[in-house]
Amino acid sequence: QADAKILYYSPSCAPAEEKRSQVGLVEGLISFAAMFAGEKGPLRCLRTKQLAFSVLEAEPNTWMVLVMRHPLASQPEASRGSQAAGSAGAAEPRYDEESLADSTLQAVLRNCYSVFRLLHGEIQTFVAEQSMHKLFDLLEDFIPAFLETVDASELSIFHELDGFHYGPMERNVCVSIHCFLDKLQEQFPLIRHAALLYNAHLIYTSLSLSDMQVLYSYLVSFNGVVSNHKLNRGPFGRIPTAASQPGGGSSSFGRAFLLADDEDFLFGVSRRPSNSGGAGPASVFVPAVYLAEGGAGQLVALTYRGVMLVLIFEESAQLDVKLLESVRLACIRPAGDGLSLAELLPLIAPQHAQVMEREDEYRFVYYNQTNHALRLSNQPATTRSLLGGTRPGSCGPKPGERALLCPLHATLSDPRLKCREVSWKSADRGWICAKRWRE
Repeated sequence: QADAKILYYSPSCAPAEEKRSQVGLVEGLISFAAMFAGEKGPLRCLRTKQLAFSVLEAEPNTWMVLVMRHPLASQPEASRGSQAAGSAGAAEPRYDEESLADSTLQAVLRNCYSVFRLLHGEIQTFVAEQSMHKLFDLLEDFIPAFLETVDASELSIFHELDGFHYGPMERNVCVSIHCFLDKLQEQFPLIRHAALLYNAHLIYTSLSLSDMQVLYSYLVSFNGVVSNHKLNRGPFGRIPTAASQPGGGSSSFGRAFLLADDEDFLFGVSRRPSNSGGAGPASVFVPAVYLAEGGAGQLVALTYRGVMLVLIFEESAQLDVKLLESVRLACIRPAGDGLSLAELLPLIAPQHAQVMEREDEYRFVYYNQTNHALRLSNQPATTRSLLGGTRPGSCGPKPGERALLCPLHATLSDPRLKCREVSWKSADRGWICAKRWRE
């Protein structure tokens, strides 16, 4: 009976007694903490000298637990010398218990579940429609692949602020994009929802904000950086297979076609007949998606010179090479009325470049809790190096500064403190300030 409660344990090769012991410990702590929780809700985090536990009730009576080991704490040279001159016995290792923020680990767990739900639906629904055995096979593929994308040294504020990088557009261009997508849906009624991005910045979507937030995070956003090629790069970049199609037993997580040209399908047709050179038939990879508000559907993504068109087709739609090719041609061929990607691109690109290439005086992160807008400061494309020559610019805080923003964000978010502004003076980095307003 104890084993039946464990849907999946990573690594799956761990001894059965270890699984029972660890899961039983967490289950007991959750039950014990619930007696004193009150309005604070269930147990969310737990720390030992070596480990940090993060607990999430993903669905009613279905819990996810993430366990990460604290990194070893660096010791001053004087301390090392005194230890070496001391007893001959091995010194007990010291762990940096402050490096892994509880809020960040919770964000990683929430993202893990939201991506799983996006690609495979709710866990309890999957078990009811399929079986526990098929769920295990699916998680055996999904969980290790997801954990490959989690690097403890890169956990930062961007795991907590899971928002959109919006693309700045004038009203008349937004109206033209809206008309283009309406025209496309009239021509192909099986399209239920659509979204348009440029250089991975969101310009338009017909999806709800909550659904688009999960989809955007999965498609283009990773550790504060956004890119149309995210799913082509490590630690993603998995190969689409027949087993990763619905019912195949493997997860579609991280799988996408390689974007080899300026105009290509990320999800859709792997090789268009006109470019195949007779090397073989084109293949189709269209992953299923399960939107919390938009329902089940099929995901198609077409890129065109920096533009990414995201389409959600009806779950029952029979998508083949002929239909997807028709959609592609309808999108890229100039229509004479300005309602095609070829005609919209000359309007979108200059406006995006005008705003996004502007240099900001300070490094900053801006997040709007109403529309989930995420804005990072812009530094020039190249900057002068102290040693001569040039070096690439950057966006937002430096990598070493990003983890420092987590405690500031936690302080501002704590309702007990009612804090609106907080500053942190670092000996080697100057001042870091955080502020919230207009609530």
